[in-house]
Amino acid sequence: MRTKLSFLAVAFLLLPVALPSPADAQGGSAADEKAIRDVETRWENAWNSNDVPAMSRDFAPDTDAINLAGEWFKGRAPFAQSLEELHSDKAKGSIWRTEETSIKFLTPEIAIVHVLINSHGEHNPDGSPRPARHAILTRVEVKRGGQWLIVASQATNIVPRASALLLDNPRVTPEGTLGQ
Repeated sequence: MRTKLSFLAVAFLLLPVALPSPADAQGGSAADEKAIRDVETRWENAWNSNDVPAMSRDFAPDTDAINLAGEWFKGRAPFAQSLEELHSDKAKGSIWRTEETSIKFLTPEIAIVHVLINSHGEHNPDGSPRPARHAILTRVEVKRGGQWLIVASQATNIVPRASALLLDNPRVTPEGTLGQ
């Protein structure tokens, strides 16, 4: 009996070593996961420095990016131009903080990345401060030539659920479905 208990104890301790890590189980390596997290760290540092070239460097030339205003930019250059306008005005001097990054590998070269952020320090055209915001970004990142690049990005403000239900919108029914 004691031998069986000892065997079970050793097996239980070795189980985490024998199982693949979450990144490996989904097709990505620990190095790839770190590289993707580094993309988000570079973005945060570039945002906080108002460094638009550095912000856009990790976006693929053929990226699709949708900002918090719902504007859709097809290509890195138009997206970089929008960032330039943003950081020469209302976002200049704002602070971006990444709170959480979640990575799901679809293949060893494709990952879905969710990034939970908060930011503060933006201002209105009259110079008055804008409220801090929480947002989540959904990104598709692809490994090309050994480098992880953002090929699609969707930014969404996080708002209280009740304020998201716009019943005065004729396209939204009280059940929350889009009308025809």
